[in-house]
Amino acid sequence: MRKLWTAVAGAIVISVALAGIAIAANTYEVPKNLIGASPSGKGTLKKPVPAKLKFGFTVADTENLRPQVIREYRIAAEGLQSYPDARPTCTFDQANALEVDSACNKAIVGKGTIDNFAGATTDRSQKLRCNVKVTQINISSGDPAYPKTVSQINRRGGMAIRIDVDQGTNCPIPIHTALAAPFYDTKVDGVSTAELRFTVPDRLAHPGGLDNSVIKVTTTIEKKKGKVKVRGKKRTVGFYSLVGRKGKKRTTRVTFIDESGVKKTATGEK
Repeated sequence: MRKLWTAVAGAIVISVALAGIAIAANTYEVPKNLIGASPSGKGTLKKPVPAKLKFGFTVADTENLRPQVIREYRIAAEGLQSYPDARPTCTFDQANALEVDSACNKAIVGKGTIDNFAGATTDRSQKLRCNVKVTQINISSGDPAYPKTVSQINRRGGMAIRIDVDQGTNCPIPIHTALAAPFYDTKVDGVSTAELRFTVPDRLAHPGGLDNSVIKVTTTIEKKKGKVKVRGKKRTVGFYSLVGRKGKKRTTRVTFIDESGVKKTATGEK
């Protein structure tokens, strides 16, 4: 009996000790100042309205450590459909060259910045700042290293998210590369929406053997227009166009999957 009580007492002590240990985890936010579409109308699937789209988010850690590396993203703004056939394209290989091929100049649809913290895998308190420039390019082909991007971009179109280290920063990581992000048709709040989905390759998740943690994204897709057939009739549309909205505000939804496999979704309205 004495042994039994000793074991029970030991279990209680361990349980109390574990309860006092905080488990660090990523936190996500889609702030109002980083999102929005203009004009502010609704649009319809029959008559899409060309639009400019701003989207972004922030990532932090509950214990103020460097956030876990994120490997997958899904980004969708309610009632924003994409019409990549309305704009010029270049290939993924051209967008992914050491210096972006001039053939991609007319295919550029947006720009922005990504703020990162880099550091050793074994020390998440290490925060080496690395800010990069982002260029979004309308592409006609996917990344052969990720076969799903090839088939999906052939079917639905997508963007190359081109990342380059800002000149004049103290970023310890030389980055000049792109990743392929296909569009998928989905719904946000029941409204037809194009969702951008992509996986972060090792060359960006672990450049130079370090962990690279995104902490803030700010980007804008410009109102680039062209003509395509919409339900049998040729119309002027934008690369992104308004096709609907449920309420007075538009929801932006971002889904994150970190390197440990934890999946979380954050939303913002504007």
